[in-house]
Amino acid sequence: MALLCVNAFSEEVNIELHKMKEGPSTRSLTIDPVVTYDANTVHIYNSDNLLENLQVTVKDLLGNVVYSNAISISYNQPYSFILNNVESGVYEIELSYGTNLFYGYFCL
Repeated sequence: MALLCVNAFSEEVNIELHKMKEGPSTRSLTIDPVVTYDANTVHIYNSDNLLENLQVTVKDLLGNVVYSNAISISYNQPYSFILNNVESGVYEIELSYGTNLFYGYFCL
């Protein structure tokens, strides 16, 4: 993985998400979240359905968890959170919903 860190000022940048796994599904719901960041604020968008208990985890490259929360996100209502007291560097975000797991990398 090659990720170039460039500080962007007040510009929302898309985080490319990769789907890690999908196990046997007990529901027919598919999700396609979009995650962006602007400075130290992360935004999660969902354009399809209400997502309840979406687990959001942000880790540094050493695997230390710097943010973790189970959230609900409504149709076209983004969920945003601020990463406080974190150093500049590369971070991984993971979104887990049922048997779906997405991950992506971003720089602060």
